Amino acid sequence: MNPSAPTNTDPTAAPPEAVVLARASTDGENPVKSPARRARGDKDFHSSVRWSALSKYGAQGVQFIVSIVLARLLAPEYFGLLGMATVVTGFLRTFRNLGFTSAIVQRKEVTQELLSTLFWVNMALCVVVGVVMMAIAPLAGSMYGEPLVTWIIIALTPTLLFTGLMTIPAAMLQREMAFRDLAVREIGGVIVSGATGVVLALAGWGVWALVAASLAGAFAQTVLICWLEPFRPGLVWDSQGLKESLSFGLNITGFRIFNYFARNADNLIIGLFLGPAALGFYALAYRLMLLPRDSVSAVVTRVLFPKLSRSQGDDEQLADKYLRACGAIACLTFPLMTALAILADPFVRVVLGEKWLPAAPLLMILAPIGMLHSIQTTVGQLYLAKGRSGLMFVWGVISSMIFVASFLIGIPWGVKGVACSYAVANLLLLYPCLHIPFGLVRSLSVGRFMRSLLPHAIVIGVMAAAMHVVTVVMDQAGIDGALPILLVSILVGSVTYVAIVVVVRPVGFTDVVSALSPMRYSLLGVGSDSKVASGK
Repeated sequence: MNPSAPTNTDPTAAPPEAVVLARASTDGENPVKSPARRARGDKDFHSSVRWSALSKYGAQGVQFIVSIVLARLLAPEYFGLLGMATVVTGFLRTFRNLGFTSAIVQRKEVTQELLSTLFWVNMALCVVVGVVMMAIAPLAGSMYGEPLVTWIIIALTPTLLFTGLMTIPAAMLQREMAFRDLAVREIGGVIVSGATGVVLALAGWGVWALVAASLAGAFAQTVLICWLEPFRPGLVWDSQGLKESLSFGLNITGFRIFNYFARNADNLIIGLFLGPAALGFYALAYRLMLLPRDSVSAVVTRVLFPKLSRSQGDDEQLADKYLRACGAIACLTFPLMTALAILADPFVRVVLGEKWLPAAPLLMILAPIGMLHSIQTTVGQLYLAKGRSGLMFVWGVISSMIFVASFLIGIPWGVKGVACSYAVANLLLLYPCLHIPFGLVRSLSVGRFMRSLLPHAIVIGVMAAAMHVVTVVMDQAGIDGALPILLVSILVGSVTYVAIVVVVRPVGFTDVVSALSPMRYSLLGVGSDSKVASGK
């Protein structure tokens, strides 16, 4: 299952691997960017952090609340049917812009001629992909044995056109680091999507409430992005610029295709062999597992990693910044996923309701993998910072084959078997996933990386032990209600984690504090983490 697939609220954002090469604030003049826009986008790095965090956390917060409401209103089968359809629609969406967004963010200069050329090519591509999507919809419905899937796929086709319309404006906003406008677009989209889904679910629309929510959200984002960043393409053509953009983006697109296939093969296999209900339970657990990657890691990727492009000639500086960024991610994601794994059962009972209980053991298995994902999603930055997108593509092909094999191995044991085999595959691939890109940076190694994260592991280990003791004590005291166990465990875990992390101050801690208290620290300046991050 693709970590960005069903829950991605930003269909046009440049992928993490593109943002690392952004040079919006350092490289030359942008012929199509106004001085006012440039000043607004780049004048304050901490402001960028806050707006990017608001964009992601605000959108994720609204989406999380809406997901809980919809989970209580709708049957798991409806989510499974949508998951079956999005395997097809999501795969075709990987072809939608051939890496043009990445190329726009990465280029030193962009011209109106180039943007117009990419717009028309991208729109034509979206139309072609839309026609293909409608053509294969009946085949997908027949393959699953669910005729409703056919109509869901057809109904979702307009989202491709919406994506095509906002690709260029959204890429320019990201290039210019105009995170305030990106936040307005993203949060506005999820609010419209969530309101539509909840209202129609209450009206008894079933799975069509979920479909309508997707359409409404995409339409709202398109309207907002065209208002915030008006773009009028001209009838011009830039053959050389198109060639260069395709050359840069095709390896990224190839990586996305294989990565998407690998990450969604579980959806396909579960849907085919176990049906929509099992897929609904699995998709929910997987979505919760992806929360840290889609929120915390995305904020760090969007704002912190463009700084890596300034260190391409200094491996030690690049490694130090990379380790500190990963440490900041770990500070926020590791405790969240640890708590979710320990409290999976009471969390599902209290938040989602009894009908979702089969998702609890899946969440317990997948939540620890969320910690790995939150870190692994950053390595694409290193490949492209060193100009090795081809190597990234090769790794994507190899890892895709291994993930698909793991899903097939696990399917005889049901949905739990798939979750377990997927977890094992992630653990087996962890070392090469890190070792290959780290080998491109002389000052970076798996050993140094592990040493930098060891304090985080110790802190969450103590936190997990404290939470486990609480559950045992409450059980022995005869307190077995899900709500008190959930609340007390969260309180004890939070207090324990904060108390220890303030004392230990692991890698990334100062960066997290500086993002929250910009008056006290300089986010990427030399701070108290620098010696720890160096692994010395």
